[in-house]
Amino acid sequence: MTSLIITKTEKGTSLTQDAIRRLKKNKMAMTGLWILLFMITIALLTPLIAPYSYEEQNLQLGASPPSAEHWLGTDTLGRDQLTRIMYGSRISLMVGFVATAVALTIGVLWGAIAGFMGGRIDAVMMRFVDALYALPFTIFIVLLTVIFGSSMLLLFLAIGAVEWLTMARIIRGQVLNVKQQEFIEASVSIGLSPWKIITRHIIPNVLGPIIVYSTLTIPSVILLESFLSFLGLGIQPPASSWGSLISAGVETMEEYPWLLIFPALSLTLTLFALNFLGDGLRDALDPRSARD
Repeated sequence: MTSLIITKTEKGTSLTQDAIRRLKKNKMAMTGLWILLFMITIALLTPLIAPYSYEEQNLQLGASPPSAEHWLGTDTLGRDQLTRIMYGSRISLMVGFVATAVALTIGVLWGAIAGFMGGRIDAVMMRFVDALYALPFTIFIVLLTVIFGSSMLLLFLAIGAVEWLTMARIIRGQVLNVKQQEFIEASVSIGLSPWKIITRHIIPNVLGPIIVYSTLTIPSVILLESFLSFLGLGIQPPASSWGSLISAGVETMEEYPWLLIFPALSLTLTLFALNFLGDGLRDALDPRSARD
């Protein structure tokens, strides 16, 4: 009589599932993720949930402290501070995400092409990056805004054009490793064009560093926009961002401290959330640095 031995096989998991599992174990990263999602939700729903319209002011001009009617007080023109912070979040987050997208598009393509092509093309492209690194980029952006005027589109392009350099170096280093793999050599041997190899095989295999660096670039972009708005070279009135609100709060911080405290807290909380999420993604996507 033949006995049947039934063995239970363990179900395997993909690299993505392992990364998600490690990310969920990181409490700080998950806290940052939920805070970021909350901020994005508030920004998207601001026109529907803001307590006042953006243009609405009190009948009596002058700043008033937080109260039941105005939870975060009003500014010197009698405008509700909570409403202005909520609308400011839309601009600050939009600048952060859009300018980062511009930086990633340029940096990823530049680094991938330089790393894959190698030789003289790589040398020329990376020397160009080194030359741009030597420029004082904050002054460069200031000059652009002074010459061409302040606009949302210019702000996106100017900040994005500054932030792509580091991404280009990171991607080039990753591509130099990936292009030595057998599947890349096979793609070359069957006659695929360099552009198809870069877009279909190389870039998808370096998505980990791209995602991680994106979460670390967004805070730096938001800070740069806040700095420009603080100098009066960023978002122009009547529009406002967290940076412009902080700039206005600094001028009256001794008399009306709530005008500085609340927008600064909003900016700080978002930056911490993005940095915690970026650190968590780095550990989750790199098993060597993750601690199970």
